[in-house]
Amino acid sequence: MYASITVSLEALRTNAQRLRDLVAPARIAFAVKSNAYGHGLLETSLAIEPFAAMLCVYNLEEAVALRKGGITKPLLIMGPVKPDSLDEALATKAAIALWDTGMYALRVASTARRRNTAFPVHVKINTGLNRLGLAPQEAADAIEDYLRMGELKIEGVFSHLSAAEEMDSPFTLAQLATFEAALAPVQEQLQNQNTKPVLHIAASAAAMLWPQTRLDMVRSGIALYGLWPSPGTQQAMQTALVLEPALRYETALVAVRHLASGDAIGYGTTFHAPQAMRIGILPLGYADGIPRLFSNNGAFLVRGTRCPIVGRVCMNMTMIDLTNEPEAATLDRVTLIGKDGDASVTADDWATWAQTINYEIVTRLPAEIPRTYA
Repeated sequence: MYASITVSLEALRTNAQRLRDLVAPARIAFAVKSNAYGHGLLETSLAIEPFAAMLCVYNLEEAVALRKGGITKPLLIMGPVKPDSLDEALATKAAIALWDTGMYALRVASTARRRNTAFPVHVKINTGLNRLGLAPQEAADAIEDYLRMGELKIEGVFSHLSAAEEMDSPFTLAQLATFEAALAPVQEQLQNQNTKPVLHIAASAAAMLWPQTRLDMVRSGIALYGLWPSPGTQQAMQTALVLEPALRYETALVAVRHLASGDAIGYGTTFHAPQAMRIGILPLGYADGIPRLFSNNGAFLVRGTRCPIVGRVCMNMTMIDLTNEPEAATLDRVTLIGKDGDASVTADDWATWAQTINYEIVTRLPAEIPRTYA
């Protein structure tokens, strides 16, 4: 396969330690959902487990894979778990997110009762993102109901912030206030449990820009991988935190073509050679994570030189202009994300060209592309 992704375990560990130190005395959990944001679920988790109080996944399958791979730290499944999968979730010793006030909560308790144990849960409160979570005005009553169910062990209470990447975000502070107000009526009951639940609302951006949101624990996702939640967070933290991008994506030229002036390139003939030129053919396209929005937009590196993309990105091929690198030849390495000499192409560059965010770029890199860990 003419594609490879290399992930630096040293960079992951460095980022994990720096983030842990940044948020102390709060504990830190790392989000490794969605194949660890494209970096590889198990390998990433094993590398950063020593720095983590908890690892956060989205679904049960990820939790099972981590347990089978040797992960022993606490796990939190943040997404929904099907009722008929609750037995497996409990056997995996993973906490689940709970925001139900009806039959599902009873099903969770029943599952634990059959196994003569308690089901670890983190209660989710909706404070304004309006996806999952208990309504703030219902949270206290729901938590009291959960506490009466001896089969439920409330290990945490959490929410998620909507606009923490913004430097001036009154909504962030409003969400924090909503969270605290929702918990106020049941604080004493929660603290009277054998173990006080962990409160968490901040992800990477909030942990950086809004220290008051760190509470007992922070959930760090994108920053673990050496990527910034937004340009504003990077600017604000430039003297306090250095992150190391962990992922490198490479391919090779599989052909070099000579075109005459006026020759068209690619589907739709959207690019015509302005003069005689050489183009390189890459054996990867939008099926391999290169957005079609890169058509006639963006550039990759050959021998340390930026070579612009020309024509439309195809399903399995992309063409680049080799004018600025006349010595380029078939089988030369092409750096899609990463450094080559003094030049670099970053996930943020990709996000700009694709009109999206760096999160989407790395998480959509296909899992079948081989990952090498160094």
